[in-house]
Amino acid sequence: MNMSKRLGSGVVMCALLLGAALPLRAETITIRNFDDFASFFKRNGYSIPKWKSGTQDVPPYTILDIPEEWRKKVAPEMPVAEKKRTFFRLAIPLAFVANHALKEDRKKLTSIEKDQKAGEDLSSHDKKWLAEQAENYGLAGGDTGDSFWREIKKRMDIVPPSLIVAQMVDESGWGTSRFAAEGNALFGQWSYKGGIKPKEQRKSKGNYSVAAFKTPLASVRAYLLYLNSHVSYADFRDRRATLRADWKAITSSDLVGGLNKYSERGEAYVKDISNIIRRNQLSPLDHAKLADGKIMYLVLK
Repeated sequence: MNMSKRLGSGVVMCALLLGAALPLRAETITIRNFDDFASFFKRNGYSIPKWKSGTQDVPPYTILDIPEEWRKKVAPEMPVAEKKRTFFRLAIPLAFVANHALKEDRKKLTSIEKDQKAGEDLSSHDKKWLAEQAENYGLAGGDTGDSFWREIKKRMDIVPPSLIVAQMVDESGWGTSRFAAEGNALFGQWSYKGGIKPKEQRKSKGNYSVAAFKTPLASVRAYLLYLNSHVSYADFRDRRATLRADWKAITSSDLVGGLNKYSERGEAYVKDISNIIRRNQLSPLDHAKLADGKIMYLVLK
């Protein structure tokens, strides 16, 4: 896990609130153990190869907590291939559900922009929502002229699923890190306002912790907000905006180079993430889709 090499995380605490509320159209499914989870996956006909090939949409389920048992007992005793399959079964839907929420926000943003530029009076609800988004994305305090709309649309956008999953693998050690088990922290994001204290804290970096989250989905959404707002990832966002302008797909191969400031390891870190994507054949996920329907929340006992 790369926790010891993290660079900056000024937006983490703001992001703790994201993903906390459950959608209206949702159901909770209790699963007794990881054997039952494997049965649940197969019983419903879910298939990672089919997700990658585009012959099956990714199901909208998310795990509500990462059990301590996964770290201490289940993962260490599993064959490596099965551990990876299990983690991907949990991680891939998280990436798609989080991106879906971003897409919905982006649609709403575009609608509000259209109304404002048409001279229509925005509702109090839309004004409040827009102000909250501006603050979340680090754009509060300015006007809502053309430059504002260009910048917030550049920031409020998806991250390639293959990239999200690869960083989850690297940062959480396949979900087995102490921070993942104790705080659903899948990306090792730092916080100076509370969280989980590292056992060996670097004094030169101050009194930091690793941000803890109510759910794994909240961790993913906070990570998305981090990439979409922190100054260190302006190049990442510029690359993505160029793809948008050229009507091209948003893929990890085009954007991974913009993560050179995610770790003090720089280009070596980028290479590691690229290798995870390549070795596990994750790139096709960037063209997959999330299935329609209500979200299923999985509770693993």
